[in-house]
Amino acid sequence: MNYKLDNAVLYLFIKGEINSTTSSEIEKDLEETIKDKNFSKLVLDFKEVTYVSSAGLRIILKLKQKYNDTSIQNVSLEVYDILQMTGFTNLMTIRKVLNTIDVSNATIIGDGYFSIVYRIDKDTIIKVFKEDCSIENVERELNLAKQAFILGIPTAISFDVVLVNNHYGVRFEMLDAVSLRDLFRDNADKFDEYIIKYANLVKKINTTITIDNHLPDTKLEWIKKLEFIKDKIDNNLYLKALKLLNSIEDRSTFVHGDCHIKNIMVQDNELLLIDMDTLSRGHPIFELAAVYAPYVAFEEDEKGNTERFFGISHELALKIYDGLLKNYLPIYSEENKEKIQIVSYIHMLWWNQINEPNNVVRFNGCLNRLLNLIDKYDDLNIGL
Repeated sequence: MNYKLDNAVLYLFIKGEINSTTSSEIEKDLEETIKDKNFSKLVLDFKEVTYVSSAGLRIILKLKQKYNDTSIQNVSLEVYDILQMTGFTNLMTIRKVLNTIDVSNATIIGDGYFSIVYRIDKDTIIKVFKEDCSIENVERELNLAKQAFILGIPTAISFDVVLVNNHYGVRFEMLDAVSLRDLFRDNADKFDEYIIKYANLVKKINTTITIDNHLPDTKLEWIKKLEFIKDKIDNNLYLKALKLLNSIEDRSTFVHGDCHIKNIMVQDNELLLIDMDTLSRGHPIFELAAVYAPYVAFEEDEKGNTERFFGISHELALKIYDGLLKNYLPIYSEENKEKIQIVSYIHMLWWNQINEPNNVVRFNGCLNRLLNLIDKYDDLNIGL
């Protein structure tokens, strides 16, 4: 029996029918393959399984009882129906075989740091993850999108997980939609209309109370970011930054975490989110700090970054960010803007160490800007 051991996950690849005739031999092969393997999760791959009888079901049940974290993947529709009718879909995670999508003739309508968005036809878009992303994380995003939709946050309707060139993707229904980036870029005369819609969408996200207590706490995540760079900064700066982060009020409202114009589509004049993998719960200052980074901070130490990432001028990006704050903050002031920047530069220092640890120019630039701001304030209250 073929197997693969990857990061403490043992994958077993089973073939053919699992019935009364073959079950004894298959069970023996399973036991022999599993023996002496060090793993924490067991995944049965059913891509080449054509039928499962009651004898096969008993084998699966034994494995589940012995190894609690057992799941099945790449299940055909016929075999899935058997597992569903017999209650196994309630007992364990079972994933159907994924549809494969060809994007060779599709149009790219969005290209971010972690994903590319393709338009397949007038009704459908596919968000494809660039990096190696687990199916669990993709399914998590799907579930978050559905939760947000149920709670009234306008999101694109997500259907299923697909495969695109061996990368996972998510299929969304998007009828003749365009990105908010394109509208800002191509319709300067409607800037005020779009910026108000944009601000209202962000407000809607940040005032909706989540029902998922398992969502990450944004403040704790930021404190972890600060801890990660602790050895790279002066201890007095670390202590002051920690004090300021702890001064932020705890909230149970959504924080999207990446709510920029490339992650928003416009359909029938309604703004819809298509990216939910960064969703967390916390105070809105983290939302505004997160979008400060791509609109402003990256360009500060890398000229041309805005044009490369957004496909718009840096001047337009600054106008969008400023317009968002003017239509979002109850008090639009230099103090509130600088408090948001403090939170953002902590994020930028962490991001730099994670993704570009040799980029000394960006790290020092963000560090100096943080140092120039942090002693001006004793809290990060921005009136929200």
